[in-house]
Amino acid sequence: MAKQTFDSRMTLEHLEDQHRALKREVELLGRKAFLTPAEQIAAINLKKQKLATKDAISALRSRLN
Repeated sequence: MAKQTFDSRMTLEHLEDQHRALKREVELLGRKAFLTPAEQIAAINLKKQKLATKDAISALRSRLN
């Protein structure tokens, strides 16, 4: 049981790091006055990944509590 909790906490830390990185990338793109079509698609995909990561964090936190 302790190993599973440790693994879950490590996964949670990894997901939180990933979420922060995605947030930074979205913010960088958001600072641009104009986005190319490729950048617009990238921004949309980053936002989707960020949301999916946030959902995974929430689900994992629920299981840990």
